[in-house]
Amino acid sequence: MIKREVELPIELIEAIAQIVEKEGYLALKDAFPKPDLKPPVFLSQEEAEALIELAVIEKKKARLMYPYYDDEHPKYDEVHEEKFDDVQMGIYEKTIFYVESAFKKGAFDHLLK
Repeated sequence: MIKREVELPIELIEAIAQIVEKEGYLALKDAFPKPDLKPPVFLSQEEAEALIELAVIEKKKARLMYPYYDDEHPKYDEVHEEKFDDVQMGIYEKTIFYVESAFKKGAFDHLLK
């Protein structure tokens, strides 16, 4: 199995490793074996797909936890917007960016729908 080096910022690695441990995501346990993992991270195609799925799940969880993030929603809440944006611009967008930088851009689009 060929693995590629994925350059992730340390804070993103730590966040992902904590989620992997907390949720028991076996598909990512080899790539993120402990919460205090240090770079570099090496991912197979399957692990890269699993990592993209993790990012998608975290964004969906944020939508459920902070449903009033959209300023056009009648119950708009600035706190919801801020917390949702932390996930959207943090773990979601950064994970996709860094994984696609190491693999083929657009190779994971089918997972983002």
